[in-house]
Amino acid sequence: MFKNIKIDSDREEVLELLTYAVLDHPERGEAVLRTYQASDDWKLFGVEDEGLIVGIVGFEDQEDGTTVIRHLAVLPENRHRGYARGMLLTLIQERNPKRLTVDTDAEGADFFRNVGFAVYGSEDLPDGGQFHCVYEIDEE
Repeated sequence: MFKNIKIDSDREEVLELLTYAVLDHPERGEAVLRTYQASDDWKLFGVEDEGLIVGIVGFEDQEDGTTVIRHLAVLPENRHRGYARGMLLTLIQERNPKRLTVDTDAEGADFFRNVGFAVYGSEDLPDGGQFHCVYEIDEE
């Protein structure tokens, strides 16, 4: 089940997932969690399986219709089961953005490319990512 997990953000697996999402700087996990807890603009949703939060997607909706993905992670033992792709599809259905964007590293860029994002560049981006990924939503 996909749900808003800000109210569950004190659960151990949420911090673990955020730590995976900031892999290059795992010590930032707690600071990132506090940002989600304090900000009305940063949303944190997750997917549960048998009562355990197995994946999270953190995002921010922009005024121009863009949803910026801040963090996306799935517990290692639950990867390659479609959770990340499913969270992105649900995010599109529930938020109805014009586009999704994310800045990520090479491994993340491969995932986003495989789910249909256009992947740009290898320049250093402000948040430490190396690639800018964009998914334009068809308006039908």
